[in-house]
Amino acid sequence: MKDYLPIFRRNLSSPIVLAILVLAVALALLHEYRDAWFLSFVITVNTLIAIVQEIRASWALKKLELMSAPLAHKVGQDGIEDVRYDQLAIDDIIELRPGDEVPADCHIIESDGLTVDESILTGESRQIDKDDKSLVFAASQVLSGKATAKVIAVGHSTRVGSMTASLKSYQPSLTPMQYRILQAITWLTYGAVLLALLIIVIYSFSGETAVVIFKTVASAAIAIVPEGLLLASTLLLAFGSLRLAKAKVLPQKMSAIEAMAQLDVLCTDKTGTLTDENIKFDELIYIDKSSKQLPDYIGIVAKETDSGSTTNRAIISEFNAPVGYEVLQRLAFSSKHKMSGAKFRFNDKTVTILIGAPEFMIDIVPYGEKYRQQIASLTSVGKRVLMVGQIDDDSASIKRLTHGIGRPIGLIVLSNELRKDAISTVKYLQNHGISLKVISGDNPETVRYIAMQAGIKRSDRLITGAELEALPDSKWDAMVKNKTVFARVLPEQKERLIETLRRLGYYTGMVGDGVNDALALKKSDLSIAMYAGASASRRIADIVILDNSFSSLPIGMKLGGRIIQSIEMIATLFFHKIIYGIILLIVTMSAGLMYPFDPRHVTFINIFLVTLPTLMWTFFPPSSRYRLKPSNFWRDTLLSILPIAVITGLTVAFIYIVLSKIYPGNPTEISTVTVIVSTFMGIYLVFLVPVIFNIKNSRSSTAAWLFYIMSVLLILVPSFSLRIVRDFFSFTLPNWYQIWPLVFVVIGAVILQWALAFIARLRLIKRNEA
Repeated sequence: MKDYLPIFRRNLSSPIVLAILVLAVALALLHEYRDAWFLSFVITVNTLIAIVQEIRASWALKKLELMSAPLAHKVGQDGIEDVRYDQLAIDDIIELRPGDEVPADCHIIESDGLTVDESILTGESRQIDKDDKSLVFAASQVLSGKATAKVIAVGHSTRVGSMTASLKSYQPSLTPMQYRILQAITWLTYGAVLLALLIIVIYSFSGETAVVIFKTVASAAIAIVPEGLLLASTLLLAFGSLRLAKAKVLPQKMSAIEAMAQLDVLCTDKTGTLTDENIKFDELIYIDKSSKQLPDYIGIVAKETDSGSTTNRAIISEFNAPVGYEVLQRLAFSSKHKMSGAKFRFNDKTVTILIGAPEFMIDIVPYGEKYRQQIASLTSVGKRVLMVGQIDDDSASIKRLTHGIGRPIGLIVLSNELRKDAISTVKYLQNHGISLKVISGDNPETVRYIAMQAGIKRSDRLITGAELEALPDSKWDAMVKNKTVFARVLPEQKERLIETLRRLGYYTGMVGDGVNDALALKKSDLSIAMYAGASASRRIADIVILDNSFSSLPIGMKLGGRIIQSIEMIATLFFHKIIYGIILLIVTMSAGLMYPFDPRHVTFINIFLVTLPTLMWTFFPPSSRYRLKPSNFWRDTLLSILPIAVITGLTVAFIYIVLSKIYPGNPTEISTVTVIVSTFMGIYLVFLVPVIFNIKNSRSSTAAWLFYIMSVLLILVPSFSLRIVRDFFSFTLPNWYQIWPLVFVVIGAVILQWALAFIARLRLIKRNEA
């Protein structure tokens, strides 16, 4: 229950909600019970709907998060049990295995060649050997070996602090768009206070009673302050998160939905993203024909240095480690030296074997031109090639290898096929203005081949990590901007690349699945991790792709775009009702007339203008024809609707003034017709906003309009046909015979509004085509 308290607190303690409830209480004290009751009823219902829907969304998301939560291996009396990190307690005994993320700060009881990567903590990617009685910290990644350890700190008490919480609490922070909305609400609230003071002064000099003055202040406040806009955006984002999760795209922050719509550059790894997550063994090429036990040696090294990587899994599946060997030393794979190895006793002799990237092993294991060409031929068609080397000096330490100490004995050839959906996904992203950059630790030619096969533009623009290292700072930015493929890069270089792109002004996303991607993921504007990847990467990511499919990203972007579109359209409606409300208030005060609406009238109009559209576009989000840019929020919403809202305000004010001349002694008739005109123009605007935003017609949009029209009729018909409802709102049946010429004024206004909406639409299309 405590997880839901922030939702209750955020919705019930909203300053706008509290202010409206205070107004309702004040109206009740002034014996204006109908306004007080209706005002409090509507705001309470709106708030409860928001609370219920947000709790539903957070509950569903939490279930999905539990599915993706990493597990710790707790040692108990009945054996080893997998438990969530938040179920661990101090003094628990756990087992650490290759590929694990360390779930808590621990004291090593017994280490069997444990090697970890603490880059999440230190920012530096390097392997660290952990012996008996040493400490290992939460969020570190086990590279090789295993250990039994005792938990000494959990959760927020660990060195890494809040990052070790097994699940992200449902605490939706405001997105940049919501900050803009909050900014608008703040300024409008100040404006409402000034207008209230103006009303009090002018009405007091006009001799109006305190009840009339306060009712007018309450009506103006409801008309001007966008009481539900922030709550509507929160509700839409919460619902949107649920829709995305159902599409196998789990947002771990609500801001990720908006971030997807802002991407300029998407950096992606090769393996598991562009290519299938499963690497396949192709062949073993013998260099030393006399090495009959080469498959056994490969099996031993793969097993003893297993980090849980896809490459290691492919090798282990083909080469089984024999029995009867004794490990003397291990060299865990690291991104820095791109190799792993083991020194062991087997068949009464000491053997030292290294397996790694050929170009990184050449200093230790020299090989000739023949094998250079063979490796180049294989990598040019996308194959991954690993060199197998042997060190014959039994006294050599695998931790301190010297130049030329080894000799090549074989090549392992692996294949990593392009995903079937990679080409269509890349095409979609590039067609929507997103530049793709491939950042990989693999061989340059292999990466280039895969990038070209996927259809990534300018994939011939390649640079390696070694070339980046030698690059002077003065040329760094230009090189990063110009290149598309970055191969054989280190984790620190990945991090700097992301940092550079952001500094150059690009909204940058990063897709990764390994612990080596963690530093870059942390630096990106939008971090995306594959569910099958390292838990360290998964837990710091803004989005987790639950089905590990790169093609889920466009689906997520489409859904995210529809959610942002809904927020912008609803914001447009709010800005319309605010602008026309202000104009109506100013014109009536200038004309020496009373404000035409009671508080319940304004709330009644708002049902059609903002409440029903919010529900409609929450359940049936619209589909835009182009990619939205939340950074254009003010231009797309406020500036587009401004002239249309001015026309609404002037039209309603004109009709009210004319009616005041026709029926000087019949305020009920005047008020009723003015409410009808305002309601009609508000409903018309709901149909006009999709024209402004060039919304696609679809089955979903048809269902949305049916929902809206049926809801309007369900509320509108009883409001004027049932006497008890008419009396509650102080409505009457107008005498249309005398006022029918005013219909032409409304028709002229809506035609002009349609023309302005079409002009705004053309501006949006032109801006998005530029």
